[in-house]
Amino acid sequence: TPPHIPLIAKSTKDLGALEARLKAYKKSAPQAKSPPPTVTQTQTHSQTTLLQHTKHPVSGEALTLPQALAVDFQSDVPATDMLFFDLESTGLGSSEQTYPFLIGYASATDKGIETTACFATTPAGEDEILSQFTRAAEGRTLVSFNGKSFDLPLIMRRAEKYGLNNNLRALPHIDLFHLIRRIYPEKPARLIDAESRLLGFTRSGDISGAEVAQAYFEFVRFDRRETLEAICYHNLVDVVSLVSLALKVSAAFTAARAGTASWAYKIHRDKSAAKDQKKTLLLKNRDKLDARDIFVLGQIHRSEKDYRKAAQHFLASYRAGYPNAIIDAVRAFRRLKGKHRTAKRLVEYALAREDERVQRQLVKYL
Repeated sequence: TPPHIPLIAKSTKDLGALEARLKAYKKSAPQAKSPPPTVTQTQTHSQTTLLQHTKHPVSGEALTLPQALAVDFQSDVPATDMLFFDLESTGLGSSEQTYPFLIGYASATDKGIETTACFATTPAGEDEILSQFTRAAEGRTLVSFNGKSFDLPLIMRRAEKYGLNNNLRALPHIDLFHLIRRIYPEKPARLIDAESRLLGFTRSGDISGAEVAQAYFEFVRFDRRETLEAICYHNLVDVVSLVSLALKVSAAFTAARAGTASWAYKIHRDKSAAKDQKKTLLLKNRDKLDARDIFVLGQIHRSEKDYRKAAQHFLASYRAGYPNAIIDAVRAFRRLKGKHRTAKRLVEYALAREDERVQRQLVKYL
């Protein structure tokens, strides 16, 4: 058990269960210290911080957004329509004990981006920050990192608890987690992985995501301003990194649309890519193709009824380590005049080496 757990137990003992704690704060909120100039105390139990940025606070990368960002092979979204958001919560579950206490979001300005941090200075401020975010999100395109799975469902569930009307479910939502894992070979699982692998920096001295909830309870219990600052800075970097990642993704799609050979060649796997776009990217990156890429190229040739090239690519995919490709290679060779014996030899070869799943598909071609 981590050494900081007793602190939570003590706080729970003092204030009771979560509902009791909420009622206690609503009845008698502690006197807040005077906020710094960048902070506006908007309501009794929450505060809002507005900041302007022209560069990423860690990497120093410029944050000037183009007029529109490419979000797939076909679609652009105006930068002014986008709302980048990330929240901090008391846990990762779905129980009553899990609620957001900080929602940060960013939007484009003429000079860069403006970030807004809505922080619940007591648990009673949750409805206030939820209300502020839902108003800010109206008519926007949401951008998050795994927000479809966690952030947005939590916000909607808690907003419903307080009877807050919202249209969040109907808003367009670009989840960079799923998009990046589909088009990048690195396939980052966490935001900090995407920062190190795609943006080229690693945070130093920042509080970790696993420590944020405990830090919040310490702030609520002891009014530690340094803890508040650490939480807000962590969330700020999260939100601004979403902007940098969206710029990276947009540049990749823009290059892919033009058929430019680049590090982002695997972007052809995005479902929005047209057949000719996939083919151009694959052919321009022949030396980088893995077994599945070669297989996709074979599928494209087959759709064009070029069975000779299709057979060659399916066979090359099989040799590169994709077992299922042998089935398609056999079928393609059977479509070619005079190649039935070649197809039969491939069947005999694969039957002696592949597992039962592949064998069942091949035995009918003997």
